[in-house]
Amino acid sequence: MARPRKNPQDRRSEQLGLPLSPVELAELKAKAELAGTNTTDFARAAALGKRITVTQSTAPDFDTRQELRRIGANLNQIAKAMNARKEVPPAALTAVIDKLDTLFERWLTHDPKNHHGQKL
Repeated sequence: MARPRKNPQDRRSEQLGLPLSPVELAELKAKAELAGTNTTDFARAAALGKRITVTQSTAPDFDTRQELRRIGANLNQIAKAMNARKEVPPAALTAVIDKLDTLFERWLTHDPKNHHGQKL
């Protein structure tokens, strides 16, 4: 099935050449990436005065996820030892709890839910 034809007023048949310095282009690309769009759509929206809101993911970054995996592995080892009736030094549990506290504090202070979308 063919794509429906656009209304002639909605067709983007015109182009605008815009010279930019390398620094300006890099900044434009960075802002477009933050906005989750491509450079052309970002520049079009900005030029037409449309509000561009950046919404950031609430998912933890790669390093945080890796650290959570390591801590999870430590907790799993401790749980297996305890289930096998082996003695687990309290210091091992305290160390894991301290790591979790540090990680959660770092994560929560960088949580985008605590910040509002910003206009670029």
